[in-house]
Amino acid sequence: MATNPRVLIVDDEAPLRRQLMVGLVQNGYEVEECEEGLPALAMIKSAKSRHNPFAFVILDVRLPDIDGLKILSVIKATYPDLPVVVITGFGNENTVHTVQSREGSAYLDKPFQVDSLISELHRLEPAQSEKAKPRVAAEPRPLESAIVFLRGRKDADLYDVYAKLNFADGVCYCDPVVGDWDMVLLMQAPSRREIDLLIKRQFEALEEVETSEVHYCEKPRISKEFEAFILDYEKGRAMEESEGAESDSRKARLHTAYAVLDVDSAMIPKLYMKLYFADNVVHCDVTDGGKQVVLLLQGISPQEIHAAIRNKIRMIAGVLRIKQLNALNFSTK
Repeated sequence: MATNPRVLIVDDEAPLRRQLMVGLVQNGYEVEECEEGLPALAMIKSAKSRHNPFAFVILDVRLPDIDGLKILSVIKATYPDLPVVVITGFGNENTVHTVQSREGSAYLDKPFQVDSLISELHRLEPAQSEKAKPRVAAEPRPLESAIVFLRGRKDADLYDVYAKLNFADGVCYCDPVVGDWDMVLLMQAPSRREIDLLIKRQFEALEEVETSEVHYCEKPRISKEFEAFILDYEKGRAMEESEGAESDSRKARLHTAYAVLDVDSAMIPKLYMKLYFADNVVHCDVTDGGKQVVLLLQGISPQEIHAAIRNKIRMIAGVLRIKQLNALNFSTK
């Protein structure tokens, strides 16, 4: 017995959800609704496990918990054959490009007529009978990480130090910076002991280095739901890289900065998720027993990064103090 196609509407505007639900039901669809991204992902997974999956997802870009475009990445990484219609009242050409690059099935600017949405769903229906090409994501390697801050001696040639450390074993990122330190590095190895050995062998032997400080990255205390979301999101990013993106997510033409945050450790679960998915944040690492967070940020200009820190990150509940370290570009010297 044929059943009506099931649609999930993910939008925080209750009036819009009601309007879309009425229009979709009148056109023969079964509809469920959700106002946040993470619960919507749980609903999609649950429906799939009950063998009663959604045929379409209508997804808003601005959601209370997680950016809708990040939710889109997770949906397409986990359910590549599930059509997703992205809607927003704040879109531009960059938004359209991002939706397309993340394999969104359609895009509609708010306000729109229900008939326009119905037309898009009809257009997408043939894709339901096509078997999607399986996508295999590279599993993230279980590595230990550490943030290392270095300060050189007054007479040291920092470019020479950078040249020695940038491609050293275990170094993922190496940036000369302006601030309390001269250089910031992200180290990775299978264990903390191996990180210590790499630091001792490669850093402490350098005469140009006056002092260093190591902050081991820790797994934040977050819910299983958040962990699952981050894992799916990282798998999606890994897939994008394996399909032709650069392995280093930092682009040469972007400006880079680090932000060292003193935080309220009791607020880490919610704080970590807000920081992890904040605009301009490339990496987010918890250190020092949850009392400190180190962010790697990028933007098209130093002003954009500074604005993100001042207007958004500083305003997040639980952030106590921020030290910003702006990266210098030694790569073109």
